[in-house]
Amino acid sequence: MTGESGPDNRASNRLTDDAAVLVQRVRSDPTEENLAACKAWCDRGDEYGKAFASVMFIAPLTDELRRRIETILGERFPALDGLPSGNQIVPAVERATAGPGPWERAQPTPGLSPPRSRRAGRAIWIGVGAAVSAAVLVLAIGLGPDLSTGSLLSPAKAEILETGHGAIRSYSLADGSGVTLDADTRLEITMDHAHRHALLRQGRARFTVKSDPRPFTIEVASGEVATDQGSIDVQLDRARRADIRLREGAATVRSDGQDARSLVIGQPLAFSQDNPRSTTVASPPADTRDWPTGWVEYRTVSLGALIAEANRYARVPIVLDSPDLETLQATGRFKLTDTDTFVSRIAEPFGLRVSRRSDGIHLSR
Repeated sequence: MTGESGPDNRASNRLTDDAAVLVQRVRSDPTEENLAACKAWCDRGDEYGKAFASVMFIAPLTDELRRRIETILGERFPALDGLPSGNQIVPAVERATAGPGPWERAQPTPGLSPPRSRRAGRAIWIGVGAAVSAAVLVLAIGLGPDLSTGSLLSPAKAEILETGHGAIRSYSLADGSGVTLDADTRLEITMDHAHRHALLRQGRARFTVKSDPRPFTIEVASGEVATDQGSIDVQLDRARRADIRLREGAATVRSDGQDARSLVIGQPLAFSQDNPRSTTVASPPADTRDWPTGWVEYRTVSLGALIAEANRYARVPIVLDSPDLETLQATGRFKLTDTDTFVSRIAEPFGLRVSRRSDGIHLSR
């Protein structure tokens, strides 16, 4: 055996991951809207229903929340024997050796119907013997959420947010916080009953963190940013250098084993994997507070660097026809996401000619 998953297994894993995200969202924010989203997701087909049932089987939900989910979906979702009804976690050894589950003794909840015939496949997960086997298999080989970490979602099951070339997008997180991703950004979010965690793989993100008893930590390069409430820009460039800027609230940065440093609004901190000790950026070359709307103001920047930034959003590349143009210095406020306006504005003060060709927009003397 090679240990590789076939197409069916990969599809099943993805459905289980998505179901875990739904259940985690309901745990964090049990609104009628999120409950209705679970029902809509299960109604998409048998495979969706089975994936949802497998996650419910090992999810540590309160009795009240489990009942609400069962009521809106019109079906019972038994829990693994020994699994607490709150946020406590049963050790993996105890789960693996658990005896017959309480669903073997439970009577049907009034008003709830057994699984409908079009979801007959879900009976596999509700049947006692098969359910126990399936749960042990899921926990053993990682096809479902790993509760031994104290979280419904393990780091391997993080919710992944990402943008492509030229795209700036905003997202709402399960805890009510928000995050805006710059172009070409990849972010992984993991939340459980005790922690809120983000891992920035590349690009730039603005976090607007909502107050919550759980700390919110952002991992980037060799360091970690922590806040309870605030607005923070975190950037990781292609050289793996991190740039941290506090916009509102309060936050700390810890890198290379240093004691946590408090961030000051208007004073960016920078560090990298090669140089992990955080240092204050005394004179930032650009005011980036409005980057989510596409605007950046430069104190002074080379034309080559400015064009490179604008090309992160351009549908067709902007090309400088002569290398000596790259060293020209520019100053001003530019909307980098509006390529046509940007090109016209940058060409005028330098007396450059704009030529539109099949391979891009060319600037020449």
